[in-house]
Amino acid sequence: MASINFMQNTVICSKGEQFRNLLVIKSGSAEATLGGHVFKFGQGDFLGLDALSTGVHSLTYTATSDVTIAAIQYEDIQTLKHLFQEKEEMANLMLSSMCRQVAMFLEFHAALKKEAAKAYDTVTKVHPLYEKLCTLYAFASKKLPAIATLTSPVEADDVAAWVHDYYIGIHGLEASVQKSFFSKQGIIMGFILGGTEEIVRVFDSCAHYQKYLESASKVLLSPTGFDLLSLVSELHIGSATISGADAAVDTIMTPILNTLSNMRYIDKEYLQKRLLAYKEKLNEVRGGGATPGKTADGQPAPPREKKNLANSLSEIMEYAGYPQEQANKFVRLVQEYTKQTDRSSSEDVVHRMRRELTNMFNEIYKNALVKYLADPVVSTVIKMFLNFGYMDAALAGYENADYLYSIADTITGDPDRGIYTATEWLAAIYNGKREPCRNEFDQDYPAYVAELKQQKRFDAAEEARLLADREGKLMFELENIFPIVNKLTYGRITIFCPVFSDNNVQRGLEDNLITADGIREAFNDIRAVDYAAFYRETVYTNPEIGINREAIHVEIMPEVILMPNVGVRGIMWQEIEGRKRTTPARMFVSLFCMTELKPLLVRLTGEFRWEMCKRVQGSRWQDVTEPSLTAEYVDYLQFYRHNRDLSTELKAGVKSELTRARNNYKSVFASNYSEWVLYESAGSPRLNKVARKIMMTYCTFPAAIRGALAQNPQYAEPLKRYVFKAQQREHYITRVIQKLVQVHGEAPQELHDELAFSKA
Repeated sequence: MASINFMQNTVICSKGEQFRNLLVIKSGSAEATLGGHVFKFGQGDFLGLDALSTGVHSLTYTATSDVTIAAIQYEDIQTLKHLFQEKEEMANLMLSSMCRQVAMFLEFHAALKKEAAKAYDTVTKVHPLYEKLCTLYAFASKKLPAIATLTSPVEADDVAAWVHDYYIGIHGLEASVQKSFFSKQGIIMGFILGGTEEIVRVFDSCAHYQKYLESASKVLLSPTGFDLLSLVSELHIGSATISGADAAVDTIMTPILNTLSNMRYIDKEYLQKRLLAYKEKLNEVRGGGATPGKTADGQPAPPREKKNLANSLSEIMEYAGYPQEQANKFVRLVQEYTKQTDRSSSEDVVHRMRRELTNMFNEIYKNALVKYLADPVVSTVIKMFLNFGYMDAALAGYENADYLYSIADTITGDPDRGIYTATEWLAAIYNGKREPCRNEFDQDYPAYVAELKQQKRFDAAEEARLLADREGKLMFELENIFPIVNKLTYGRITIFCPVFSDNNVQRGLEDNLITADGIREAFNDIRAVDYAAFYRETVYTNPEIGINREAIHVEIMPEVILMPNVGVRGIMWQEIEGRKRTTPARMFVSLFCMTELKPLLVRLTGEFRWEMCKRVQGSRWQDVTEPSLTAEYVDYLQFYRHNRDLSTELKAGVKSELTRARNNYKSVFASNYSEWVLYESAGSPRLNKVARKIMMTYCTFPAAIRGALAQNPQYAEPLKRYVFKAQQREHYITRVIQKLVQVHGEAPQELHDELAFSKA
């Protein structure tokens, strides 16, 4: 038994460190932290008892004074057995330390359990009451998506209810009784080993409760400002002047504040800041500083319109800083448009109304967006306008307006994976994270600026300034791309109006809301059929190991921007950014899409494949002497009448396809590609022999599907050709890798990825 001295504030053993010695405090004191709670250890305590079970320390132990530790080398359970045989007092010492520590850890576990249960109880009880009061006082309620996933924390707790009382009871026995009961070595060994396993379970459960409380705390008080506290405080402020509402809302605010004040994973300073702002605003309303429930012209809100949406239009006008005269005109136009029995009418008066609304909407949107990007706090109504095109509850339909209000604060894409809402996309451009799209003349922003310079509108110095101007890039996107794409994704160009209107809602909004998860799932389904859909061929060089130029494939997923409208179309806008081929494509889809998402994205993927092939082939994209997807498809469609592989009936079918597509070859290909992915992949033939052969060559199925189709005569011949070429490529890459391994001991990951791609 060796004695080791540790100075104050030095680490005795660390979390994750291998357990090699039994550590007993001979003199001094130590501490360890778990979940922000500090545990104290003194003379006679064994440190890291849980490591007897796991083999590694779960906590870091630090000396809080000068400490002397007795270190007993530990190999296995026999070490413990021999120690107890030689020194009975060590067995009693460990027994006492075990009981005290288990009781101490269980006490912390019980506190976490109680706190988590209270948080769960508060959230699950208060939110339904909040929704009930919103209905009672005619306010649109908001959804907190995190509540749907919040489950009872106790369900995942592995610590049995009796454990606490059991160890407390053992610890409380008189010394003589304890000594007599544990006099048998087998009993004390079993008790201690069982105790170490119990400590591990307690630690695991504490970690579970800690994670749960961190999650629940964000539901109650989130750094984003959107949480249960904000929902209830907003309702309280908005309804304070309504008879009986002030006291009623206060009854559901009280449990929120009680829970937050006692939660350990809450930023107390941030909580006080939020409470101060809430109480100041509430006192202002109580003092007559605001009058809820009025419309833009000061009249009481209609019975079906929620009070917090009653002045949406004037709030948006004011936020955008729209001139009063123009604002008044816009309000009148909205009111007239709302009264139309057929807002899709082709009559001149309605058509003129839609055109004026569209022009003014785009100006208002531009002004509001610029302010939004610099504004740290934005109201829900403004978010509804920017992300949904919402402006007025009556025009949107009261139920639709309520739903939009409920999701406006939580609507988000997934920018890290290339999926953006309209505001996220425009913010990314403004912040320099993304470059603007190409305009309708296929000009990117630098080309647009260069053209203006050529027209001698400004000099070289101004050109350099504009190329770095964030607001200039934003305006280019807002003026040249946003209005066009918003109209195209809507789908019915002649009757387009960007203001959210209930006549466009053909099905429930909730069922047609496009989410980042939905887009990722649809793309994954496409990649499961056309595994190479988003791969690009690029050149890999590594002169240090003798690779001067090697063609490899890299996958670049497209960016998808969700436009603020209720539409029926998607747009494949550009296949790359600038001239670099390893940049993502850009697709635009309506945020509320009234058609099925997967078939829509399949078609856009087909269009992307066509445009990407054209980009790669350049001026020779139709040259059949240099085989490519576009060249072979153009040749097939141009000369189908003379193709001996097509019967008279099949030729008639090709003619019909061309007629429907107005002789647009890309449209025919995209339609065929959709059939290829959705039907042919499942063994349901839809294409003719010629189209199928081209598809199999350039849009090949992965190995699993190829294997399933190999016995089908319609697929056998084109499959043979593909497999032969794939095996040649696989053999070549394998030889390159083997050679590099022989010379350098390893091959770069890029080549291993290419080998996996060739085997797919």
